[in-house]
Amino acid sequence: MAELQGFRVVPFAKQEYIPADKSGPPLYTWREYYGFRNELLQILRPYGTIGPMGELPILDDWESSEKAWRGGVHNSDFFVVSDMYNEYDRWNRVEADRWIVTSQLLREVVAMLQRWPGWCVYLALVQGGLTVLGDRILYEGELFAGASSIEELAQRCVVAKK
Repeated sequence: MAELQGFRVVPFAKQEYIPADKSGPPLYTWREYYGFRNELLQILRPYGTIGPMGELPILDDWESSEKAWRGGVHNSDFFVVSDMYNEYDRWNRVEADRWIVTSQLLREVVAMLQRWPGWCVYLALVQGGLTVLGDRILYEGELFAGASSIEELAQRCVVAKK
């Protein structure tokens, strides 16, 4: 599979990911956050189980949506943070074992993020982390040191389970 045009894989650096300005009005609503999270869950589902909460039904108001919300799988492959931290940070944290992350999964997350400008997904993989955005992936940890492509990141993820 060819690399995405102009796509970069680089070490995490402050100039690569600038936090949102929290002094102005909110940047999104609960509906937007959970719409983003629901779409992320749909991408992750073919690769493993999801928890602790499943998709949030986006109904007329927060109270009815929350009441209709169903849990996901306990001890899931992907622990997807379900609470909205604030109305400024456009991201969702996903905790997983590294060997579940493939180049196809990363490409699907990148494609989703291209439809959600300004948003990102942080993959916490125990031995390193990947901040995935629509135009780049920022890596952290020795596991990913020197990687320069999605394929390289994925190859390092699927190294035999220790």
